[in-house]
Order: sequence, then C-alpha cells, then structure tokens
Amino acid sequence: MEFKTLANTSIDEILSVFNHSFSDYIVPFHLTKEVLISKIAAEKLDMNISVGAFEEGRLVSFILQAEKVENGEKTIYNGGTGVVPESRGKGLVRKMYDFIIPVLKERNANILLLEVIEGNQNAIRAYENLGFTIVRRLLCFNGNIKKGKENAEVSIQELKDFQWEKLCSFWDIEPSWQGSVFVLEPMPEHYVTLGAYDGERLVGYIIYGPASKKVYQIAVDKNYRNQGVGTMLFNALLQKNNGQPIALNNVDDSSENISKFLSEKIGLNNWLSQFEMKRPI
Repeated sequence: MEFKTLANTSIDEILSVFNHSFSDYIVPFHLTKEVLISKIAAEKLDMNISVGAFEEGRLVSFILQAEKVENGEKTIYNGGTGVVPESRGKGLVRKMYDFIIPVLKERNANILLLEVIEGNQNAIRAYENLGFTIVRRLLCFNGNIKKGKENAEVSIQELKDFQWEKLCSFWDIEPSWQGSVFVLEPMPEHYVTLGAYDGERLVGYIIYGPASKKVYQIAVDKNYRNQGVGTMLFNALLQKNNGQPIALNNVDDSSENISKFLSEKIGLNNWLSQFEMKRPI
C-alpha cells in the first residue's frame, strides 16, 4: 500500500473511487464528473494536500482537503473521506492521516476540521480515536419553499457584491465551511444574493447558489427579526428559482430560532443532522 497526495491523480479516478466508496454509505449518493469538479472548486479542495491510498497503483481510499487561514489560524477541512468496500478494515483513514499530518505541519497548519453524519457511529468513533472531538451539531434542511406573508415595508433588491462587514453583523452563529466567507468570497457572480431593505437600510440577506440549489447563508438584523424579513427573502428566492426544491445545510442547532423558522414558516424538512469535529495538529 502506497500513500501520496492526489496532485497527480485524475479527476476520473477520484470520481470512480468516490462513487464506489459512497455507494453503500449511510446516505448513498452518486456524483457526476461536473458535480465533483464544482464541489472541488466551491469548497476550494486542494489536491496537493489531499491524500490517497494506492494498492498496486490503483486508488482505493482518499481524503479530500482544503486549507484556509483566518485570525492567524490555519485550518485544514476534510471535504470527503472514502474507502472502497474491498479495502475497509485496514485502518486506511488513520494511515492516510499519519502520512499527511507531517505535510500539514510543515505548512504550519493548526486545526483539522470535518463533518460527519450523526447516525454514522462507526465514523464518529474512528475520528474520536484519531483525536477529533465534536464541537457542534449541524442541521440540514431541504424541501420546497412555502410562500409566506409579505411585509409591505420591506423591499428586496439584488446585491452585486458581498458587504461582509455589514452582513456578518447580522450573524448569531458562524457558518460551516461550505457557507463561510472564505469559500463564498471570490465568486459573487456564482450566487444570487438578495438584500432586504427598510428604506435605504439593509436589514437582512440571503445567498443562494443556483447550480447547487443551496442556500449558503441567511441572516436578519437583530432589530428586525420576527417582522417577516426572512419570509420576504425566501418569497423572493421562490420567484427567482421557479419553485424548485432547495437545500440549506449545516445550521448550528444552538440557533433554535432559525431552525424553527425554516421548518415552521418556510416549510423545509430537517432531513439530516451532522456533527462538526475538530482536532489540533
């Protein structure tokens, strides 16, 4: 068994092993080449710090990773771990981390970060044995937007750039990796960003990816909550996306208000929950 980065591994080989690895997963799914390419771009996955296990030259296991620096800390995000069924039980995930951690240390990385499905006890135990601890629970929602009552005093306009200082002031919780400023920032043209205005004042916003049909962020000024601003944003999104089903992943479950709002007012279904886990390097 040989361990090396995925710098020289083709997308086709990664795709094949990805789909084989997840074919019997707790939530089975299958990616097309286009979806994998857009996942790599959107999550800023870097094949130079991603790792694979190779048996007789064939990829049988992988960890896809990305890197960000924020507040002086370098975080390495695990955007997907897969092991083909025939190669399980050999401790490959531990061995891949054993291979890549010295590489990450050389890059002065501080933190390893990942998400794992709540019901996947085997994976949770495996990561705990590798030194990861659960830091928060994240709720995933999907479904069709239910049109809600309009607030006549609020107008909705499209935002052409991310005014992060203003937008972040509306937050109660930190978005997970996929919805983080680091991931969204360089690509405003890939998203539909709608702002809610009271006169000239921006009081809420929503960021939506038409390609993925995902809402990446929604937040409302604390002084304007429970006044229909969030409902107006979703109503406007409903018009924009022609009523297609949407997903909104990784809502911090400590924010009960937003969870209740999404399920009761917007009509979305909390179909899955995940744990965010971290470990120091």
